[in-house]
Amino acid sequence: MHEAGKIPTIREYLESLRRKLAPVESVPRPARGDKKSAAVLVPLMHRHGTLEVLYTRRSDRLASHTGQVAFPGGRFDWRDTDLLAAALRETHEEVGIEPHQVRVLGTFPGRRTNATDIAVTPFVGVIEGDPQLRPDPKEVAEIFHVPLQALSDPRYRGSYRWKRNGTSSDYPAILYAGQVIWGLTYSLTLTFLQLIGARAHAARPSSNNSK
Repeated sequence: MHEAGKIPTIREYLESLRRKLAPVESVPRPARGDKKSAAVLVPLMHRHGTLEVLYTRRSDRLASHTGQVAFPGGRFDWRDTDLLAAALRETHEEVGIEPHQVRVLGTFPGRRTNATDIAVTPFVGVIEGDPQLRPDPKEVAEIFHVPLQALSDPRYRGSYRWKRNGTSSDYPAILYAGQVIWGLTYSLTLTFLQLIGARAHAARPSSNNSK
């Protein structure tokens, strides 16, 4: 417990966050040949004196979810020992962050995609050091960051109109710096924020003694 009115350090805040997440060992390994399981990483980075979440915008050349905002990650395959390994492998391939640069804090409940019925499991990790981010042009059009404080700020909430096959539907979204976070990524982000009880004052911990 933190003293009333005291702003926690980054280290204290991350330790508090870790306790709210489920251990990675609680996630079962998909069965052999499973093509309906995927994993993503929710990467936390200490930048500009606060915690920020890294997102990607998918390439316009991809066959599915073209141009949509996503967390780095992808489907489980035979190379992966478990779903966490899949998330770390895909993160390395998509944005250049190596597995040893990720301090994994835990996991939280995911969900299935509406269109393809793929079960997506999220893992939360702190990015150590200052990695050189390298977007894979085949999959990633852009890498960007959003302060944790902004994700929980109602001023950045809105809606996104998705048009498909001549029809359109409005979906809740986070609108930040020209980026639109909606769909599965919005749902996972919201679940994460609700789980950690993010508030403006809690999402901007002190940078003192953060190492």
